[in-house]
Amino acid sequence: MGRKIAVIGAGADAVATVAQLISARDMQDSNWQDDEITWIRDCSHKVDNFGVQVNSLWLTVISTNTTISTLDFHKRFDATQKLGLKFIGFGNRTDKNFFVMFDPTEVSMHIDEGKFVEFYWDNVKNQHYKLNQVDKRVESLTFEDKKAYIDGEEFDFVVDCVRGGLFDKDAYKDSLFNPTDTKLTVNRKIPGDWDYTAYIATEHGYLTGIPTQDAQTWIYSYDSDMTTEEEAVEDFNAHCAVKKHCSYKKLESDHKTSEYCIHENRLYARCGRALGLNDDLTGFNNYIETDIGEALGEFIFGDNDRPCNNLQRLEVEDRWRDAQIDQGSLMSFYMQFGTKYRQSDFWISTRDKACRLLEDKYLHSTERREVYEKLETIPDEENIRLDYFRHQAEADDKFFLRQRMTDESDEPYRMIGPYQSFCQAVYGLGAPYASQFPLMSPLWEPSEKGGEIVLDSLMDGHFKKRPKKK
Repeated sequence: MGRKIAVIGAGADAVATVAQLISARDMQDSNWQDDEITWIRDCSHKVDNFGVQVNSLWLTVISTNTTISTLDFHKRFDATQKLGLKFIGFGNRTDKNFFVMFDPTEVSMHIDEGKFVEFYWDNVKNQHYKLNQVDKRVESLTFEDKKAYIDGEEFDFVVDCVRGGLFDKDAYKDSLFNPTDTKLTVNRKIPGDWDYTAYIATEHGYLTGIPTQDAQTWIYSYDSDMTTEEEAVEDFNAHCAVKKHCSYKKLESDHKTSEYCIHENRLYARCGRALGLNDDLTGFNNYIETDIGEALGEFIFGDNDRPCNNLQRLEVEDRWRDAQIDQGSLMSFYMQFGTKYRQSDFWISTRDKACRLLEDKYLHSTERREVYEKLETIPDEENIRLDYFRHQAEADDKFFLRQRMTDESDEPYRMIGPYQSFCQAVYGLGAPYASQFPLMSPLWEPSEKGGEIVLDSLMDGHFKKRPKKK
């Protein structure tokens, strides 16, 4: 008999983790194909039918481990295409909002999370073997004699995907960059007919707009230490008419992330929501959670002779540390120039924190520390905020510059994406160094002025119902 592995969670993050562990276990040369995976989910706690962002890595996990197709996403889960991001009211510019479009080879979507999870739960046994499904609320998680115990039942390893964690609840630390700790969410039953994720700057935080075929999910993120719930609702209502159309759901979190991915006992790991990532500005948490799920699969099943060894654990922890730096740097990148609400306490504080993280030469690559030392030679009035690529451009080494714009780069802004996405971002934000990067063709820019909210579809609403011809 093989080992018993448990995954606890009820969201799309838990689904991806289950799929990745099954895939890693069932590799052709694996010695662990007799291991039994148990997915524990409290079905009485229904996943809200809210829209969520899912990126190409998450979609790859689902498509390569199931027979769920693109048509399933659009017909069963109300999916819409996510062609990129639209920032409204961000940066130095006052003339235009801006788009950051994805690589043409990348596929991302907005989906109804509740519909997806319910479908997967009801049909997963049609796809996989040696998978148990248990519907219950976990009351206790303990460890003893190199075994884990979930409500008294013995397991060899547990992956926790529950927000806040079910074990070692004090093992969370201040995030590198996380300017908000509270979210107000509404789901308006109005079709979302735009094909990007919208980010709208507000006085006390920011709005995230996620379109699905039959609804619009709006998430208002703010810092409860600086803004009361009443102030947040008023600000939310000014942009989304919350009071007029529907009630909101409040989710309180904090400014913390998990101190580790895999506990030192090597019997317990955190993934998905349990990692504590709180990013509705870029959606990058979806990428990180999926990437960590892959790393856990390698940790549990990757070594046929010494599974779950300490060297592998440390490698995963390095991966988790780098992921936190990537996320903090990416969010800071988009917030470093503030927004149209320059005098608000939230944005004064957030901009300051963003700049300090980007300028932290000890946080980023030690091999390139000389790059950061150049900061001292740049006049303060230029407001450069330590952009690595700008420094390379000074050396007129354009080829090398483009080589650094890859996922293999160890620089703080590598996760901004390919060269084209970086250029769209720096021009859109009004970065003073944008002119250093020539364009092959003019950028596609929204027609409205900076800060004006217009959610026109980029691709003429491919997934909208066509009106009948008379």
